[in-house]
Amino acid sequence: MPYIGIEQDWDIEMADSNRITEFIKFYKESNLCDDKKVAVMALILSSYDDLLNENNLEIDDRWNEIKSILESERVIFIDLINYWSLSNEVEEDNLFRITLLMRNIK
Repeated sequence: MPYIGIEQDWDIEMADSNRITEFIKFYKESNLCDDKKVAVMALILSSYDDLLNENNLEIDDRWNEIKSILESERVIFIDLINYWSLSNEVEEDNLFRITLLMRNIK
């Protein structure tokens, strides 16, 4: 990652919709502590949201993998789930593309 240390929202700035499969593979194959799991999952979710925005896509197999990870380790990802779910937001224009998917996990 081209991280230089001044990023404010690292996961959003480093998101790359072309690398989602690589990020998921890294997550699954690495022995990560909870903090690193959250960091990598934040990157995955930002990247997937970008993918949905760029290609006007609906869900695919990658989403099913992401969802499975989120559901299996919900306790460590609850803040990410809440963030992307925008639970109190009702205006569709204010939602992330991934929000409805995340709300289904919640």
